[in-house]
Amino acid sequence: MKQKQTNKTNSLTNLHDIQLRLASFEDDLLPLLPSKETILERARQRKLKKRVRTGTALSLLGIFSGIFLLNPSYEQYEVRTQKGQQKSITLADGSQIILNTNTMLRVQQRIRSRQIHLLQGEANFTVKHIENKLLKPFERRFEVFAGDMHVIDIATVFNIDKHNKMDASVTVISGEVMAGIRNSKASMIHLTKNQSLRNYGQTLATVEQASLEQVQAWQTGHMVFNQTPLMSALQNFQRYSDFHVDIEDKELNDLPITGQFKTQSLQQFMQVLPYVAPLDIEQISTQKWKIKKKSAH
Repeated sequence: MKQKQTNKTNSLTNLHDIQLRLASFEDDLLPLLPSKETILERARQRKLKKRVRTGTALSLLGIFSGIFLLNPSYEQYEVRTQKGQQKSITLADGSQIILNTNTMLRVQQRIRSRQIHLLQGEANFTVKHIENKLLKPFERRFEVFAGDMHVIDIATVFNIDKHNKMDASVTVISGEVMAGIRNSKASMIHLTKNQSLRNYGQTLATVEQASLEQVQAWQTGHMVFNQTPLMSALQNFQRYSDFHVDIEDKELNDLPITGQFKTQSLQQFMQVLPYVAPLDIEQISTQKWKIKKKSAH
């Protein structure tokens, strides 16, 4: 017990000695120590900087989230072909587009998607996909807009023909796509190889089985007609060259035509026509023709 009291007394003595020794430096040390107000101000500044950093991080996160949701375009350009011309282009991701005659499209590279707007004409699309399974979730969607038609690629080669300002048809050459009406809440239709779908404004027609030979013939410079109405056959030729045809009897407009012809061989088509249909053909000038019913002899 006496030993503990002795130790306590010694500790107090040592502490007192230390205080006495430091007292001589007190006047020199006090000016170097920050005041209470300074310490509080520094603490407030540290807290404020932390809030600013947190706010900045949240703001950047909000900006990047907004950009991702808005899906802005970072590259855009247009490609077109003249009447009678065809062209093949390769996108930055390796996807290939073949443009038919008198075709115009707009390419938009966006943050989350690759968008093609087919403004007029016809094009064939071979879409390049990421092969690495780990990177697959980060692949940007490939989609095409043609009038009111909206096509989303899944894994495929497909052809789109824009018939007028609002209507188009899509045919799957291989793989599969989803097709529907632009901005519609209705479910999109799943199409696979050999299937074709057309829209009439905001209305989708029924899915049909397509003749791939007929759909792809233009890529080799041909047209294939299979019970095609005469007027439609002539309109197909007019996609490649300028000419005028007068059909005297309107009922001949729907006369079915079958055969394969070169896209630039209108002259040959007109020469063959009387042998495959009951028609008389008269050439008025280089680019003008008259078609009428075959006269009875």
